Amino acid sequence: MNKSKIRLFFISILAIATIGCNSHTVQTTSGSDYLSGYADRGLPEAGKAQAGSIDEEVRALANIEPSLRFPARIGLAKLYNGRITNLTAEEVEGWNEAKEELGTEFGEFVPVSSMIAELAYKAPPRQKGERHFSAPTEIFRKVRLGAARQHLDYVLVYEVFSKTKSTKLASSVANWTIIGGYFIPSRKIETTGHANALLLDVRSGYPYGTASSSLTVDQFSAWLLDEDKERNLEEKNQIATALKLIPEAKKMMEKLMKNLNQT
Repeated sequence: MNKSKIRLFFISILAIATIGCNSHTVQTTSGSDYLSGYADRGLPEAGKAQAGSIDEEVRALANIEPSLRFPARIGLAKLYNGRITNLTAEEVEGWNEAKEELGTEFGEFVPVSSMIAELAYKAPPRQKGERHFSAPTEIFRKVRLGAARQHLDYVLVYEVFSKTKSTKLASSVANWTIIGGYFIPSRKIETTGHANALLLDVRSGYPYGTASSSLTVDQFSAWLLDEDKERNLEEKNQIATALKLIPEAKKMMEKLMKNLNQT
């Protein structure tokens, strides 16, 4: 899908959009600088905190340094229902466009293979009869292991989900007739899509930045076509929300490149 087709896709979905927002953050701070504040505040020095205490845990988590360098090989891991899933054709094209706009000094995006991640990941043992459930920490562990097997430096993990509600209109009285049930709009379907992204260091887990986007669209439907239109609107909105996330993630990358070039 070329740029003009992506723009047409956006226009078709945004024509019925009512609400949407974007945001992003970056982090390049030093763990050692952060921990130096312990001495300034008269807090216990390293190794003197009580074993197993939250103070010790905070120290361990903060003791990490950024190592992001461009150009880089950045993995793309899309999550859906707690699993790594394939990117849509529209998303692949959108990420390729973002890479071109970021320039040759940026590097490249590489999709994280769900099959490679499954091969690299070993699920923790569970009791007999215990149902399988992947905790969020295990999902991120799987992503990092899969990215490491592909020799990726960093990985951008993102997830897209949506919430849908259907509202009955005054014209719903037409649902009592066969023709009205198919042709007279009697329900308003509203779908809100959310996309969240996190850029991680594959080796250390350092979080370099976040990005998010949301998009709400609505559509009117006849009663007997309600379920089909609801599913179709959800699918379109999730793709549009993911595409809306890409420019925000690009801004995050640009800010990181600028910050790191100044250090």
